[in-house]
Amino acid sequence: MTYTVPQVQQGPAGPAAGPWAARAAQRSPFWRLVAVELRKLVGTRSDKIVLAFAPVFLVGLMVLFTLPQTKLPSAGDQIGPLLLVVQLGLLLVFATVIKLVAGEWQYKSVQPTLLVQPSRMRYFLAQGTVLLVVWLVCTLISFALFPALMKIAADGIHHNYLLGLRLGWVLGVTMLATALVLLTALVVSLLVPNTGGALTVFFVVVPILMVARLSLPEVFGLIYPLEAAWHLAGLGTGWAQTICSLVVWLALLGISLVRLQRRDAG
Repeated sequence: MTYTVPQVQQGPAGPAAGPWAARAAQRSPFWRLVAVELRKLVGTRSDKIVLAFAPVFLVGLMVLFTLPQTKLPSAGDQIGPLLLVVQLGLLLVFATVIKLVAGEWQYKSVQPTLLVQPSRMRYFLAQGTVLLVVWLVCTLISFALFPALMKIAADGIHHNYLLGLRLGWVLGVTMLATALVLLTALVVSLLVPNTGGALTVFFVVVPILMVARLSLPEVFGLIYPLEAAWHLAGLGTGWAQTICSLVVWLALLGISLVRLQRRDAG
């Protein structure tokens, strides 16, 4: 007896894949990832309010640290307040950066980003590009305001204004100091993926390190994150403290990137 295999009738062929399928299969362009991270930086009303008040806070601290000065005989004395202003005057900006980096892991809002593009290194580079923009803006504002205020302070007490002859040096110190504080905020937010915890560490531990460094620079300069900027400003303790500080914070950055690759996003 011969059996015949029944033919299964197939339904009508589905519609051909359109352009949307090709776009879905492609990796998101890097510039789009950067744009998304920039929007996250001002994603909430509180973020917008904090960033709106950040310039006011910065200018207020600059005025507080420059105009009341009564002894400005050297270029080191005139640039010294800049290092304190960069660390304290930009705290509101750094708080927003910490919220951007650490908050995504705390509230699991990083999941949609990693679903669109799973590469965590591209995700980190996109956030790093946003930090680069923040660094440039903060550097330019600080560099534009501080020398002008210091000139007013020096003229007010009849001292020679010395920073005007070394604006390239002032710009270098401003760039390095701002970059090191941003590096500190980034490392803290990567190692402590909790907004409250990261803000506590940054707002408590880092200022304590600053006070400790002013008291015992030979000891705490070894781990003070801005030691290289103080060295460039001519106010550092020595090369040993500068090099050790850079090694410590770059090593912490490396450790935080390793943890970023292994962190559970679920």
